[in-house]
Amino acid sequence: MSAKKAPKEPDDKAISLLKLSHSEARTFFLKGESYCSFDLPPYIGFGALLEKVSKLLVGKDLKSFCKADTSPRDFDDLSYTLFHNKDGKFAWRPLQLSHPALYVSLVHAITEQSAWKAICERFKEFAKNKRIVCASIPIRSATSQSDKAEQILHWWEDLEQRSIELSLEYEHLAHTDITDCYSSIYTHSIVWALHTREEAKKKANRTNPALIGNVIDWHIQDMSYGQTNGIPQGSVLMDFIAEIVLGYADTLIADEIKAAKISDYQILRYRDDYRIFVNNPAEGSEIVKIISKVLDGVVTRFPPT
Repeated sequence: MSAKKAPKEPDDKAISLLKLSHSEARTFFLKGESYCSFDLPPYIGFGALLEKVSKLLVGKDLKSFCKADTSPRDFDDLSYTLFHNKDGKFAWRPLQLSHPALYVSLVHAITEQSAWKAICERFKEFAKNKRIVCASIPIRSATSQSDKAEQILHWWEDLEQRSIELSLEYEHLAHTDITDCYSSIYTHSIVWALHTREEAKKKANRTNPALIGNVIDWHIQDMSYGQTNGIPQGSVLMDFIAEIVLGYADTLIADEIKAAKISDYQILRYRDDYRIFVNNPAEGSEIVKIISKVLDGVVTRFPPT
């Protein structure tokens, strides 16, 4: 059955980020090409800077470097934003170079052994429904090929080629995505995704630093002048954090589809791009509606009741 066929595990040329140890994940995120995933002139590099900042921050809280009664979120110019046009016309999108100290501090937080284990376990929960498959988890190259090149190869294999296979099994395809996905993500939804909305909403947990979701949320607010709408785009780290939210949304979408008594379908998701394969077009339309409803509650600020 097609529903049981998941994307291929990365071969010996690459490995899924979720298969890395916490220390390997830290090394991966601290690479220059992970910090800046868009193309810049080859003479611009960030690896040495990130390494120095990482050594400085090991075992230290970033707040210890701030003046009394101040926080990074008190400043609106800590990160550098560039605008990129992806189609040569009107589709401009902001790409951000996060302040290196904030970026490294966040990497250190999520790659602490217990935090990384909890995050990886949560992704296992996201992947339980085999009819909704995520094909966009970051991967690390194990060859001379760049991580970006290997990611493109797996996009081709897990999304494009798998779509061709599914087109032979299903009669109809619906395609939808999220407009301005990264800038729409409500940062508190990261906490809901990692710890469930019920746990995150408990009064004692709203300021609990033991919840890694809170720590991620606070770091992103620090990068964005205290705002809770949107996450920076332009690094593999933020792609991964977006996957946390979208993976959580996948579980809610699966529950809604089950409640609608729809069973003959397959969804392939690459980041915010959804390809919905069905044999009944009416069911395809209903699934698109369900996706829109869930994403409007998880990605944006106003969750469905």
